[in-house]
Amino acid sequence: MAVKNGPGTLHRLVRSGGSWQPAAGWKLHYRDGSGDPDAEGVVVTPDGVFAATERDNNEDGSRLKVLRYHPGSTAESLDAAAEWDFTDDLPAVDDNGGFEGITWIPDSFLTAGGFRDDRTKVPYDPAAHPGHGTGLYFLGLEDEGRIHAYALDQAGGGFTRVASFSAGFPNVMKLEFDPVTGSLWSLCDDTCSGKSATLKLSGGKFTVTATYARPSKMPNYNNEGFAIAPACSAGRRTVVWSDDGNDGGHALRTGTLTC
Repeated sequence: MAVKNGPGTLHRLVRSGGSWQPAAGWKLHYRDGSGDPDAEGVVVTPDGVFAATERDNNEDGSRLKVLRYHPGSTAESLDAAAEWDFTDDLPAVDDNGGFEGITWIPDSFLTAGGFRDDRTKVPYDPAAHPGHGTGLYFLGLEDEGRIHAYALDQAGGGFTRVASFSAGFPNVMKLEFDPVTGSLWSLCDDTCSGKSATLKLSGGKFTVTATYARPSKMPNYNNEGFAIAPACSAGRRTVVWSDDGNDGGHALRTGTLTC
């Protein structure tokens, strides 16, 4: 799945030959059927498809919202099935400096690693958040360069911020949790020369363990998306970057990581 920020659109992409092609697409709206959410990040979880948005393209000002969708409809547009508004819970940012990345980490991983709850100062307890599903949602706030972990009441609206920590860069554009290695990846765009970082859970907190330059053959594109394939083939795993500038007429580029 992939999102476009204007007009806010959710796409299902399939691999065809040497390229990715759209198999389906839906224009996105808020829960009440209104607006044009500026969708900047997307993650598929056991609870549905979640888009991180930073504003309504029809209005001025920041609107830090996460929207849950259930694609599959033959209609051309989708209204959010649930909606969470974090605007008043987070620092004020420019209307183009809000949510850029979203990922999901299962409770089983977090509790096994002793993930610490910033509010209670003790290990995170999933039972303290009834109705939140089976994991936490991690959101990257671009202008702040920080990652915020939330328990979301899946009925919509309610949430609890469990923790906040640095993404490793002054700005953060993409998050990706890799369950194979237990790494949380953060990505910065051409502002940071396309660098990425891995964060590991240690001592109850996620901290940066390594920082990587962009691939040597890739120019300093405005990459704002990153995904890692779960499967290993011939000792390599496919990775995909999404280029917000569509340089050279390409929105997606692929590479590999060692398994």
